[in-house]
Amino acid sequence: MYKALLIAVNEQRSREINALPNTLNDVTEIKRLLTEEPAVFQQSDVLTLSGNLATKSMIDHALKGFFSDASSEDVLFLYWAGHGGFDQSNAYFIPYDADEATISNTSINMSDVKKYIDETPAQTVLSFFDTCHSGALLRGTSNTSIDALMNRGLDIKGSGKFVVAACTEDQSAWDRGGHGAFTDYLIRGLEGEAINPKGEVDIYTLYSYVSQAVSSEFSNQHPVLKGTLSGAPIIIKYTKAREHEQQQQLVSQSSEAQRKVDESGDWFLIGDLHARHHSYRYNSATKTYSLILKATSNARNIEMTLKQMLRTVRPFAIEDSAEYVQVEDVDVEVIDGEKTINLTLVSSQNRSNHMFNEMTINGITPDEIAKLRIERFIFNQDIPSHVNTTYSGGMIYGASSDYSVSDCLIPELLEQQVEPECIRLYVIAVLVFKSILSEVNEVSLIIQDNTIVRITINGNRPRIYSNEAPSNIMVDHPVTFPMSMMDNYRST
Repeated sequence: MYKALLIAVNEQRSREINALPNTLNDVTEIKRLLTEEPAVFQQSDVLTLSGNLATKSMIDHALKGFFSDASSEDVLFLYWAGHGGFDQSNAYFIPYDADEATISNTSINMSDVKKYIDETPAQTVLSFFDTCHSGALLRGTSNTSIDALMNRGLDIKGSGKFVVAACTEDQSAWDRGGHGAFTDYLIRGLEGEAINPKGEVDIYTLYSYVSQAVSSEFSNQHPVLKGTLSGAPIIIKYTKAREHEQQQQLVSQSSEAQRKVDESGDWFLIGDLHARHHSYRYNSATKTYSLILKATSNARNIEMTLKQMLRTVRPFAIEDSAEYVQVEDVDVEVIDGEKTINLTLVSSQNRSNHMFNEMTINGITPDEIAKLRIERFIFNQDIPSHVNTTYSGGMIYGASSDYSVSDCLIPELLEQQVEPECIRLYVIAVLVFKSILSEVNEVSLIIQDNTIVRITINGNRPRIYSNEAPSNIMVDHPVTFPMSMMDNYRST
């Protein structure tokens, strides 16, 4: 789950400390961009503190709960805009009720924030600090800046946790145009100027964009990233550009241009139902899927169908995987007039797939059997005449109790107006639940002239009586499945 804490200290109770009204603009825009569709952050998971609520006690309480209540699966996003300050030995974030004469007793010690980040159960923490706006509170010698102590005080430990500061230790951060310059570019990056080739804003592209943009505009300000990340880039935002690209792909479906469908987007299958989710996450520790479905024109039918599945085990497919799950909970919420369905699924160990062993049957190897089963269930091909069905037919067709598959799977799905991204999921479900493949590496559909003209399948076949690596099965099959079947269905 993605969670954010956004702090803007835009007002100061003490008249001796300058107010920073631009920080409220900063936080307002960042919240809008984090929660703007398509988004990974939900409105309910973004907390904002500003004005006279940004007191020392309120901020301390919010920070403690934000970090200590997180789970290991959570992605935490912290943003702070306001003054920074320091005394002889410590650096501080300045809250609304800070007193210049007693800064150490009335402010947030940066080492406390560091401790929260170090000790949180969350494995991923993204922290951004724009604390040196014009008029920032400075105490000490003239050649010492807030960021010198901030960089020392927030030297984060542990992979997956890092801090992005507005500038280096001997610099100040500029403020202009209604925003801090650092945050202005942070906002622009989230708006889409920092997208990666997939149309996503991830932490690497965001930091690279902000750093280069700020440094290009101001020769004496260079943002700094402290900490380390491991694994794939953490996605912060899906952009409108990506959404537009997906829409353009759908438009091109009826043109002569060739289109490749190699991902299923927000579609998922469960039982006999195919539907779209708003967001989902998987907890590997509890083997639990949590899906959020937004209200659509057929939301009532989807809700009733899901409730009928409660406490039952059903086949489930999402992205590139499929497994049996138990429908644990179906909860409906209405927030600000918007209806959502919260679906909880738990991986089931009660259903085992029918697997074949390593032996050769009637001269046909297990790899050849896997390919024959793909031909039969995906491409509706009959068993070749040279194959003796007396001995090998059962291995190809499977037991009658297996996952049920239509004799004309893809044509029937097209007649039912099922989108290609969802048809791809049905193919994955068949491959897994008919025990043809144990792991799917690729399923792609090539569409040209409003016709599915090629289907490519790549994955690993189950190998249950050997310690060797699973065999890789590759099928690249030309087909002719007219998309016009959907139009024919609509006209009947």
